[in-house]
Amino acid sequence: MKKYILRSNGNYIGFIDNNNIFSRDCLYLGWVEGNYVWDKNGNFRGILTEINGNQYVILNQLQIPPIPRIPRLQPLPPTPPMPAPNILPISLPVGYIDGL
Repeated sequence: MKKYILRSNGNYIGFIDNNNIFSRDCLYLGWVEGNYVWDKNGNFRGILTEINGNQYVILNQLQIPPIPRIPRLQPLPPTPPMPAPNILPISLPVGYIDGL
């Protein structure tokens, strides 16, 4: 099952397929471990969070990030799902920004 990822401004940016994150154009962006999101180079990008039924990757700027991970092999891109519609913006908690 694919999960859509949105930015706090309401724009659809990509999706998760088998714990791998892809852009709306099926470019590999990184992966998810639990709720932690890592980019394709192994850098921590934030926490996968559900707000109002939608998925966001948010980063706490006031917290020390985890140590980078060894990058994973890039998976084959899946067939992209129909793009999610853009939605109304949300307000992130103080100190948080979009991680992707």
